[in-house]
Amino acid sequence: MGLRKSGHFLTLMMLYLVTLIMRASFYVTIAVISSSAYMGGALVGWGVAVVLAIYPVAELSSVSFFGSYSDKVGRKPIFIASLFMTGIAALLFGVATFEFLAYVLAALFGLGAASQVTTTLSMIADCSTETNRARLMGYYDLSTLMGLAGGFGLGILLLEFGWAPNILLFAAAGACFIGGVITIILIKETRTVVHTEASMLALLKQVASDRRIQLMLPVYVPIISLYGLVISKAKHIIEVYFSLSAPDMLILFGMLGGSLFLGIVAMGHLSDYLMKRRPFIVVGLIGFGALAYLLVANADSFELVWAIWPVLPALGFIAGAFPPAAMAYLTDISSEEARGSTMGVYSIFFGSGMIIGPLAGEYAYSIGGLFPGLGALVAILIAIACIGTYFLKEAAPVVLIEE
Repeated sequence: MGLRKSGHFLTLMMLYLVTLIMRASFYVTIAVISSSAYMGGALVGWGVAVVLAIYPVAELSSVSFFGSYSDKVGRKPIFIASLFMTGIAALLFGVATFEFLAYVLAALFGLGAASQVTTTLSMIADCSTETNRARLMGYYDLSTLMGLAGGFGLGILLLEFGWAPNILLFAAAGACFIGGVITIILIKETRTVVHTEASMLALLKQVASDRRIQLMLPVYVPIISLYGLVISKAKHIIEVYFSLSAPDMLILFGMLGGSLFLGIVAMGHLSDYLMKRRPFIVVGLIGFGALAYLLVANADSFELVWAIWPVLPALGFIAGAFPPAAMAYLTDISSEEARGSTMGVYSIFFGSGMIIGPLAGEYAYSIGGLFPGLGALVAILIAIACIGTYFLKEAAPVVLIEE
């Protein structure tokens, strides 16, 4: 599977585990603060969109520092700090009593995200080679998605069972602190090449001037915008439009989650085997776009989609081609001495999308409802990303792989 042969099995496994813990803690927090039970529903609607916009603004403003600084001093110290920053933010969300403080804490979340994403991806890239890169990056995406689905779903479920919001937020904080301890004890530093003469500004300029990274902008930002849109509107859409029973809802999400999991693993392995990234990026975009549009456009008449249910896991499997290939592509075009800066640029892409998605989604929904409002926005974002892939050039080196 690429993990054992990497020579960094324990470090990688703990990175994936801690990433899952941190992401689950983050999305438990998002589920709680977007509910009517938190501060009497003070953040419902535009308040959630503002929180989900503030945190990537903070991420954008700090990510170049964290990414480039990790190229100079190492990954592990910054990674540890990211976990404790996120834990402190979740803890303070649990004691916050007014709306403005929630916006301040969203900025602290952004600092935690900036330092975590850049260092985690850099550490995985440090441990990878051309022959296992897509698989190792794919496992990172799996841990992120499992944290998203598990944290967000668990938060909603426990709130429905009457758990107090502050208890859930304290639990999320505690999980992050535990992740920090695991990192201190079990994760090794992966940074081996040190160029102390390179300034952070020089490293960032080196990455930002790379034409191949610039061409990724119209591919990544629309997809992350769609991701942000889903996070900000999912709870509302499920509550208002979906008429599925609880067992049917579990089947639906289990089916989509399982097929996406299999798709990421299988497509990541195939991308490494064929030494191709771009075809998998394109195929994954098409699958993801078709699935997102199908769900949004038919949310209020889902029985039509339910009648052709095999299409849903098929599209979920195809969508799994995008995450490992896209992250492997970014690593392929990064230089070892500026890898942290490159992953910082990825975080800039991510942060930009997380600003655009929730705000654009709330606006589209306010003027056009679920359909055509959100449906048209989904279609536009996917179309831009698909067009952007036309200009990408293959980056994976051509090598012979011995099985």
